Amino acid sequence: MNIAANTKISALIKENPAAIDAIASINKHFEKLRNPVLRKILASRVTIADAARIGGCEVETFYRKLEPLGFTTGQQHTTTAMKTPETIVADLPPCLVQLPGNKLITLDVRQDIADGNDPFRKIMSAVGEITGDKALLIINTFEPTPLIAILKKKNLHYFTDVKSPDLVHTYFWKEGETIAARSKTIAPATVTFEAAVARFAGKVKRINVRHLEMPQPMVTILDELEVLPTDEALYVAHKRVPKFLLPQLEERGFTVAINDVGPNEVYLLIYR
Repeated sequence: MNIAANTKISALIKENPAAIDAIASINKHFEKLRNPVLRKILASRVTIADAARIGGCEVETFYRKLEPLGFTTGQQHTTTAMKTPETIVADLPPCLVQLPGNKLITLDVRQDIADGNDPFRKIMSAVGEITGDKALLIINTFEPTPLIAILKKKNLHYFTDVKSPDLVHTYFWKEGETIAARSKTIAPATVTFEAAVARFAGKVKRINVRHLEMPQPMVTILDELEVLPTDEALYVAHKRVPKFLLPQLEERGFTVAINDVGPNEVYLLIYR
């Protein structure tokens, strides 16, 4: 497989699972790839270049680690030095400097990451508290590139303050228009759930995740979508509308039709 700076980490792992150990050996930032839950969340969204930025290393380092596994980079790439966290110096935007302390929501996810837990639900819950006069501070050990990509699409501004190689403060706030109330992945009202199901008659894979504990429903759904043929749809029986999953489906280019029947009875049809 030929790779480049924009190759997704998930593509590397799919091609050769040994890439997990190879990348994890680069530095401790990538040890989280060994955790299947965090790997599922991060790998499909992060490129080699993104990972190099997170780890404060060079893209070329990834090439050297991956080449023994059969990955090739051609003759056109050049060594790209990534800025290490120590070289990044910036002042807080005025809107954050002037923000009263009681208007800053602070969430430290370092222990979650160290324990191999996925803090996405906790983060998105805190994101829901951001208002025109409140900002969110995420304390982490690296710049949360995948999260930034998601929240930028929700019209949130961000600022990253690298305190040290293992301490990064990332701020999120909004200005002007409020965040869209609904993700664009939800099927328009003109397309009924029944019509979407009829469209894929005979080409539907059905799963039931009601009995699973969080975050297994999301992991199971993403696993199924990875192997779902492009002309088929995934029919999911769920207990609730998975609001934390919707941004990830949007990132992957899926559309979701939702039939919210009642308490503990929600059906999703996910397709491209």
